[in-house]
Amino acid sequence: MQRIVFADSWSGFFAGFNLKSFDDLYGNPAVKTIGVNKKRNIVTFSLGSDSHKKRFFMKRFCHPYFKDMLFSWRNIGRPCSQARYEWENARLLLDNGIESYRPVCFGEKISCGIERNSFFVTKELQFQCLTDFVRQNWAGFKRRQKEKVITGIAEFVRKIHALNISLPDLYVWHIYITENAAGEYDYAVIDLHRMSRNVTSRSRKIKNLGRLHYSMLDSYFDEGLKHLLVKSYFADSGDGDVTKFFAKIKKYSRAVNTRRVPIQY
Repeated sequence: MQRIVFADSWSGFFAGFNLKSFDDLYGNPAVKTIGVNKKRNIVTFSLGSDSHKKRFFMKRFCHPYFKDMLFSWRNIGRPCSQARYEWENARLLLDNGIESYRPVCFGEKISCGIERNSFFVTKELQFQCLTDFVRQNWAGFKRRQKEKVITGIAEFVRKIHALNISLPDLYVWHIYITENAAGEYDYAVIDLHRMSRNVTSRSRKIKNLGRLHYSMLDSYFDEGLKHLLVKSYFADSGDGDVTKFFAKIKKYSRAVNTRRVPIQY
């Protein structure tokens, strides 16, 4: 069984480019690969011309492991392809005022009740990746400008956690930023295929922060800014509690660092 589910009026838009079936999109040769591993790859493509051109990103899942299927089932209570699970996660965040990439469609190929392949397409996010933002702006920012960004990120993550959502892939490169008309910063988050729902465990949320801490390179984020992140996140806690939480976050950050090579930006 194959199917594609489109959001809004995207079905007609894609049909105008003869992209109607699962294979039309999943096997589209006119894409550029920007990320790949043994379970999925990410590609980008554009449709239209000149001022009407629209850019899209597609995550293609291939041969998911049983534990991946079990994970999505446990989170939403029914069998669910990897692509549909990420689609559902993006919609959940958006419905709760958390900015993320905008779902366009998902497709899935199911055989004997088991997912074989699936894909998830999103429209280009009109935010800038935080890694690009700090690389381009950090050297010219005054201290108060840097602190404004950091406190904004902390409030953004706290808002996500208040929904009892855990993001184990909460890294700097998965956070996006834009300056709004009022001169304030808005934030978005991407890469939601490992997002968990109904998470009340504080330790799991601390691990999210530990991964974020790990991804904050010392060349941009000094110890004071990292501590400000934690202090702003735990705004309702006393100084002693913040110190305790910061120690736990740094401990987990060091553990991640022993397993992964930090990405430079």
